[in-house]
Amino acid sequence: MAKKPKKKVKKTVKKPKKKAKVLKSKKAAKRARPKKIVRKGPKKIIRKKPKKIIKKAKPKKVIGKKIKKLVKKTRRKAAKGLIRRVPVRSAKPQLRRARRQHAKLAAGKKKFKAKTREKIRKIKRIKPKKKAVKRIKGPTKRKKSRKAKSAKPRVYIGKGALEQLFESQPKVKLLKFFFRNSKDIFQIKEIFKRLRSNVLILRSELNKLENIGVIKQKKAWLVFEGKRGKSKKEKKTVYYLNPAFDFVNELKILILKSTVASKDDLVNGVRKLGNIKLFVLTGLFAGDDTAKVDLLIVGDKINHRKLNNFIKDLEAEVGKELNCAIMSTKEFNYRYDMYDRFVRDILTGKSEVLINRVNLW
Repeated sequence: MAKKPKKKVKKTVKKPKKKAKVLKSKKAAKRARPKKIVRKGPKKIIRKKPKKIIKKAKPKKVIGKKIKKLVKKTRRKAAKGLIRRVPVRSAKPQLRRARRQHAKLAAGKKKFKAKTREKIRKIKRIKPKKKAVKRIKGPTKRKKSRKAKSAKPRVYIGKGALEQLFESQPKVKLLKFFFRNSKDIFQIKEIFKRLRSNVLILRSELNKLENIGVIKQKKAWLVFEGKRGKSKKEKKTVYYLNPAFDFVNELKILILKSTVASKDDLVNGVRKLGNIKLFVLTGLFAGDDTAKVDLLIVGDKINHRKLNNFIKDLEAEVGKELNCAIMSTKEFNYRYDMYDRFVRDILTGKSEVLINRVNLW
């Protein structure tokens, strides 16, 4: 039998693994490590602003001393024969140059000071002074003022003999107010509120009357209503009429005798309130202290806001709180027909009818 040929078997030889190198020291290990690549961006160049160097201006005395030294040196050198003798006049141009330099430095210093002032103004937000501008002749538009117009109280009674005598309406108002309320004391706020006039003028007139001795002031305990209906006591300055003044009685007769000067203005003021049928003056205006009412107004469609302002202005001029009776035409006719005592007393007593559209008589 023929033998089969044996298959050749490939022998695989395993290669020995490379051993890792053992580093002896830490320094060597650091050297062997690969360095990390760090990418750096472009460097920012910060340019600092150069500081301004301000040369101090030398005083004239120092410049003069330096020039004198220069002149002395030149004379010594001329005496030795090193330099020709320089006359004294040759020092003048040097003096001029020095003075020019001094002036330039001084001007620079002034400019710097002006700039610093402007910076300080900007920080403090102070508005700089406006330069005077030449006005050009021609038509110019006037800007409307934004100031709130102060509502002046209307004058209904007008300027009588007293106002012309004293040359001041606020002073007469004050005198009427204190003489008609001679037994009462008032705070300064209450006086200003009732008289409805310019506060500054009233204050100055009040001080004048106090200096004369007509009015006096003192401190008194006043009771005020606090929170939750509780009352509080506070000490405050109070003004009152001086009863010990020499001419109190004479002034009282003169002031209380003053009546309504212009009745036309008063009638025009009442007609603006609404459809007025009857307007009667009694009590204080007629010189009757026993009367219950000072004014009687009868009409329809009366504006109550205007009516309140009208009465307040009248009270400020008179210097006393007024009692007013306001009725509609129906109510008045009913009361008049029923012979109401209140209405009959007003019409039969001391009174002056200014408007009569009801046909009473």
